[in-house]
Amino acid sequence: MKSEVQITCSVACDLLERALHGPTRKEILDEALRSGDHGDALRRLRAGMHTHVFKTRSGRLDLGRLVERLDARTREEGFHVLQSWDFTALRFTEENIPVLMLDYFVRTEAVGRSERSSLETLLDYYFLHVLALVVMRAWDEGDGDGILARVTELVGALQGPDGSGSQFVENAETLLMLAISHFHPEEKAYDRLIDRVRTLDEVHRTNFALVSAPVLGSHLRWGFWLMYDRDVLRMRNDNVGDYPWLLFALATLMRCYVRLRDESIRGPLRESVVEGLLSGLTADPWAFVGKPPPALSEHRSEYSELVELLGRCSEDLLDEFEDHRPSKERYSPVSLQFNFPNNTLVAMVSIALHRGTPVPLPLNALLARSDGSPGESPEALARALMDFSGSSPERLGTQGAMLVAYDPYTGLRSFTMTLDTLRKNVAETPQ
Repeated sequence: MKSEVQITCSVACDLLERALHGPTRKEILDEALRSGDHGDALRRLRAGMHTHVFKTRSGRLDLGRLVERLDARTREEGFHVLQSWDFTALRFTEENIPVLMLDYFVRTEAVGRSERSSLETLLDYYFLHVLALVVMRAWDEGDGDGILARVTELVGALQGPDGSGSQFVENAETLLMLAISHFHPEEKAYDRLIDRVRTLDEVHRTNFALVSAPVLGSHLRWGFWLMYDRDVLRMRNDNVGDYPWLLFALATLMRCYVRLRDESIRGPLRESVVEGLLSGLTADPWAFVGKPPPALSEHRSEYSELVELLGRCSEDLLDEFEDHRPSKERYSPVSLQFNFPNNTLVAMVSIALHRGTPVPLPLNALLARSDGSPGESPEALARALMDFSGSSPERLGTQGAMLVAYDPYTGLRSFTMTLDTLRKNVAETPQ
């Protein structure tokens, strides 16, 4: 009797590599569109995304057992990667997120510009969530670095020539961040995950920090300006689980900055690290200039290290921050605020479905200063997301706040408050 193959990350990567390279996705859509009716195609695609089983010309692609096993292990650790939290019912949705996106597409009748393109985007959005499950299990076999590297390759395949052309994320570290950025009631789950990230090599830790710092910066700035009426204590009390994660990101980037500075290394990495530090510190600069807030009381060693390094490098760092001062002439991630990054990605995909064209830029393009692509600039995308967020009452958050906002003037206020706070406190530390 043939023994059952154990579901591991390596097995999952092998299966997904075969699915993402070559004609498999094209065959799934050909099968869905076989009757020529777009409504029928959506129903067939929905059935596949719900059951994780897809018909192809040569048979079928069955991801059911893989998804079930990986999802069960991840739920045991406190994370629901495939389900969204319903803040009204105070429970996770029964249906998975890709199916909810397809249902939204059907409900809003966003059909017509390019039917196949929309189906391609929906299918790729589904596979992105399967990859998110894989990256959550990266440590199961004791090779977190190897699995992250392989998932990054699979992300490239997902967004390559065999798919829709949509760009969601740049690497596995961003996907990992997205997977844990949903609302999860079990706050200790974040601490356990960050402890695993600490075991990664320096490159992967830094990559994760480069994404986490601006994400947490945007998330907490959104709260500070749009939800908590600039009451930093309310913000801290309502986001206890975010602060150890933010501390880890800032400490990781600060160690990298010190090494680059001490070795007189300049270039793109140093610029990215400086920008990441600025993005993270603008979340709550007062939290990192003296006594740690209660959320960081159990992390005093790492907190003290960060404060000491900030003081040691304050003169150079403050000078380099000035190059990232927000203005209306150039896009700045400090001018971006959102409640959760996964909602930002949902908005990106929703806009692409309404336009009938692929997602033009990955989420990472919004998290760092860049010139974007010839097709769409990061600022244009950020403003489109803001317009989408404010276009109807059901897309607004608590107290009517837009879930995505881009404002260079608010960015400049955050920048000025942060540098003033650092100059007054950190810069006084002996060098």
